[in-house]
Amino acid sequence: MIKLRKMNMSVSLMPRMGKKRSWWRPWMTWTSIGLGSVLVLILAVAAYYYPKARQVLGDVRHLETVARKISSDVGQQKFAAATEQVHSLQGAIDQTTLDLHRMAGLSRWPYIGRQYQTADKLLHLASPASQAVAALIDFANHLFAPFSGQGTVSLSSISPAQKGQLLAGMANQQESLQAARTAIHHAGDILETIPDRGLIGPLQKQITPLKEQFPLIERALDQAIPATHVLPAILGYPAAKSYLFLLENNTELRPAGGFIGTYGVLKVSSGDIVSLKTDNSYNLDEAAKKLPVVAPPAPLTKYLKADAWYFRDANWSPDFPTAAKQALFFYQREGGQKNMDGVIGVTPTTITALLQLVGPITIGSTTFTADNFTTKLQYYVDLGYAKNGMDISQRKDIIGPMTKELVDRLLKLPLSRWKDVFLVMNEQLNDKQFMFYLKDQALESILTDQNWGGAMVDAAKSDYLAVIDANLASLKSDPAVDRSYAYALKLDGARPDATLTVHYHHTGKFGWKTTRYNTFVRVYVPAGSQLIDSRGPQLREKSTKAGEVTTTTELGKTVFSAFKSIEPGTDSDLVLHYTLPADLVFSRTYDLVWQKQPGAIGRTVSLVIKRPGHKVSLVEGIDTMAKIDQDSVSFSDTLEQDRTMHIHYR
Repeated sequence: MIKLRKMNMSVSLMPRMGKKRSWWRPWMTWTSIGLGSVLVLILAVAAYYYPKARQVLGDVRHLETVARKISSDVGQQKFAAATEQVHSLQGAIDQTTLDLHRMAGLSRWPYIGRQYQTADKLLHLASPASQAVAALIDFANHLFAPFSGQGTVSLSSISPAQKGQLLAGMANQQESLQAARTAIHHAGDILETIPDRGLIGPLQKQITPLKEQFPLIERALDQAIPATHVLPAILGYPAAKSYLFLLENNTELRPAGGFIGTYGVLKVSSGDIVSLKTDNSYNLDEAAKKLPVVAPPAPLTKYLKADAWYFRDANWSPDFPTAAKQALFFYQREGGQKNMDGVIGVTPTTITALLQLVGPITIGSTTFTADNFTTKLQYYVDLGYAKNGMDISQRKDIIGPMTKELVDRLLKLPLSRWKDVFLVMNEQLNDKQFMFYLKDQALESILTDQNWGGAMVDAAKSDYLAVIDANLASLKSDPAVDRSYAYALKLDGARPDATLTVHYHHTGKFGWKTTRYNTFVRVYVPAGSQLIDSRGPQLREKSTKAGEVTTTTELGKTVFSAFKSIEPGTDSDLVLHYTLPADLVFSRTYDLVWQKQPGAIGRTVSLVIKRPGHKVSLVEGIDTMAKIDQDSVSFSDTLEQDRTMHIHYR
């Protein structure tokens, strides 16, 4: 073939008369002419567009300067100046758009057109984004108006009346937040139309982080509106509130957060903390020994030999509202205050996050930091109290002064750092390390809708998973036990076929706070699911005999329960093979809700969803991390918050 092609070209290009010349010279000539023409055209285009491009570049730099000035003014609470800068920003956006449109001819060029269109969309996005900023500045301006001219302001430096004004302003400025939310979602819709690939470096550097961060901005605004509605009421405006405070130690994990070793009563009025008193839960439970016995949950009797149910074990339900009501019942039954407005659950994880904001706290000779808080507090209440000559009933007395000092430090933070506190608390709420239950049903419904109350959701129309551990007399071993979950689902046949593997890896050693890990594990799945077989349940600790998986119904879901015991330095699995109800999969969709356990930290999850003969068209919820392969979807991540997934099939 090669020889024939060469021979034919030689014959066709060979001149019949005159001096012999090489066959390729005419091709080179025409190629040179063509390239020269293209070069001339490019130079002409460049010469025409260069001044315009320089103008656009200057406009963009001006936009960046104005945006930085706005950020600086807001940080210094110079809201009037920030508002002026926003107006300047909008004018700069309009001018940049006008200058860019003078190069509209580029939009029809291959590749270059994509860059032009992306830049144009970014400017269209900037306009509603600036409107959102203006609305937020208006909200902040009204909120902080009572403190104008007072310099650096903190909650501790303003009067109760001013705190009331602040909370009233928060409750009455919903329109500004609604306007900001509408504008930012409009900007988000424009961002969705911008391609992810095929962009030049400078544009790609702008688009990639913007697409990653914008959903977080949208979510923050979505949550800010209900937060400003419910927060004034929680903080005692216009009526004072009293709360049962639970310190849930998640190093001894329990279904709704952690072992309730310490409790307290918090009273607030118009943002002022009227009082905060804490005590050892065992001191409260002493009163219950004289009362009629309340039968404990069966696993507490079977594995802990418990003959009565006490306040300290009240959070046996993984649904925090249910656990909170149970805690209120025991607290009031055992002599506590009758008129309570709700329950607050806090784990050491949240306190550690707050210590990162306020810095180290010293109580007596003990200094708590974000790095040592959990371990040092545990050592003090388990061993250290005796070295200080304290009685066992007083071993947790240090928690009260520690909590009071932490709250005082937070109240002394300048208003400019409120955003940091908001971000930390928002993360803790979403991670279920900080939870609220309110007896006011209107307010409680807001908490539930925003997933701030640690509630197990109603997922009757979707697949569902929640793996719940209960540390049973295993000291504070939970930080030493790594857990991972693998979920494989085949959407085929009459009923979807599921296999869940719960893997435990005990990295610790026997010591004063770590021992073998005994857990009563419950797996919540859709109502009507049926267990086919299982592997890994144990009869009891230090036993080689196999246990069984029991099937019950709770919170509108089917529950598979088993006992596990993991020795330090070993691994162990619990494997459940079951079928889901047939009606959970519709013709073109599959939905999954996977809820994390309150108080749990760093669970690795992986899943593979396969539906033979049905090609996946779209994955929502985890689409940036999911791997799609024809009829299957795979995903792996750390479960820090509840996750949802929606798969659409063609």
